[in-house]
Amino acid sequence: MAETKKNIQQTMERLAREIEEHNWLYYVTDQPVISDKEYDELLKRLIDLEAQYPEWRLPDSPTQRVGAKVQSVPSVRHKVRMYSLDNTYSLEEVRQWYQRVQKGLKGESCKLTVELKIDGASVSLMYENGILKLAATRGDGETGEDVTHTIKTVRSVPLTLKKDEGPLPEVLEIRGEAFMLRKDFEKLNQDKEQAGEELFANPRNAAAGSLKLLDAKISARRRLSFRVHSFGILEGGQSLETQWDFLKQAKGWGLPVDENSRLCRSLQEALDYCMEYQGRRDGISYEIDGVVIKVDSLSQQSRLGATAKSPRWAVAYKFPARQATTTVKRIIVQVGRTGVLTPVAELEP
Repeated sequence: MAETKKNIQQTMERLAREIEEHNWLYYVTDQPVISDKEYDELLKRLIDLEAQYPEWRLPDSPTQRVGAKVQSVPSVRHKVRMYSLDNTYSLEEVRQWYQRVQKGLKGESCKLTVELKIDGASVSLMYENGILKLAATRGDGETGEDVTHTIKTVRSVPLTLKKDEGPLPEVLEIRGEAFMLRKDFEKLNQDKEQAGEELFANPRNAAAGSLKLLDAKISARRRLSFRVHSFGILEGGQSLETQWDFLKQAKGWGLPVDENSRLCRSLQEALDYCMEYQGRRDGISYEIDGVVIKVDSLSQQSRLGATAKSPRWAVAYKFPARQATTTVKRIIVQVGRTGVLTPVAELEP
């Protein structure tokens, strides 16, 4: 009997790890190896076993992703401030920022890491010995809101880090962007329209609102995504020297990193990247509103420091706002199933 129980416990552990591996393959690498039906069968089997043997459920079981309901979203004080970035709106302003960087480094050369500025909601993930313990919104940079219950429904966020070469950090605070793919945002608004509910204005508002829901099951249905862009705390594990090293290590830990990021050896390469993706922005599967340019060396970042609001070693290049001329033909008021009135403009073109 004891051997049978041990086998069941081992089966539950194997299923949990297997499901998380499939989550990583599907949502991070975009290379699934099983069908959705096969995945659902694995998950259902684990849910059934955990219902029978709750004492053996792992603390980081993927069944947590199904979603829980909380009574409130409490405030969380960040251990390290989450700064906002200074914005630039022209290549000349980026050059001026780089001149200030060169002055701060006393003319020392530096490489630059460039990353797409995803239009979503900033989130902090706190891992202790590789296990996700807390997720919080940026808020005002010093205090955010606890959204652990909804972040756990985001399949691209690992509940447990993969052990790469060397030990995992004892404490690791990851920072990144929660967002919605264009296709998922469109489906969400279609569903809300059919239900007679108010539509979201853009994917950013939808992502931010979904994170703060009390009922995580609703968040789970909205299929949020996540990409890592930096860290706030790194205690233990392997030491890192550059932002590029961090992005590679984050990928090794199983964290989702945007594959469009690039290491540039000169300012001109970074400017070329800005222009390249300004032209390609509509072909990306998610909304981007610019490019983030960072000094690559972590020691140089430390020397440059920060102002009261923003780091001196990073800047955002914002794409020009989309502009178009159109004619409003008429306004139609639609009545939803629940009686909600929604004005809809008919535009041409």
